[in-house]
Amino acid sequence: MSDLPSISVSVKAAIIHGGKVLLLSYDDSADGGCFHYNLPGGKAIEGESLRDAVVRKVRQETGLAVRTVRSMFVMEYVPGQFGKNLGPQHKTQHNFLAEITDGRTAPRFSDPRDPIQLGFEWVPLDQLTTKTLIPQVAPAILAALTDTRDALVDRAQ
Repeated sequence: MSDLPSISVSVKAAIIHGGKVLLLSYDDSADGGCFHYNLPGGKAIEGESLRDAVVRKVRQETGLAVRTVRSMFVMEYVPGQFGKNLGPQHKTQHNFLAEITDGRTAPRFSDPRDPIQLGFEWVPLDQLTTKTLIPQVAPAILAALTDTRDALVDRAQ
């Protein structure tokens, strides 16, 4: 019997405020990458619920206090199927709709700061598909915003 595969589990937050979504901008061209945007978030840790991971990672990366509204979609990355554009590890990215809980909308850099992160941008939803997101989830975000169902079954209803 073979060992179970190692799969990285990450969470991302589409924080919507005033018809805009918060994106983080990055330039990793020194490592062969490019300028791009991403939603705030990161890896979940063992024993942590996905919803708790979203709240933790958003606070770490932006200083913003959020709550998850609902799970929108899951993106799976299998290196052989993506040409290894996102690295050699099998990954799942759980994307949540989130809202700010305390009214503060001005993000701040993490401490320590991510050396390739350039800044933050509140992007109007109708301009989201014009931005280079890695991974390219803009169409999935926009489609998921039209559906009000929570895609994650994580507790008794």
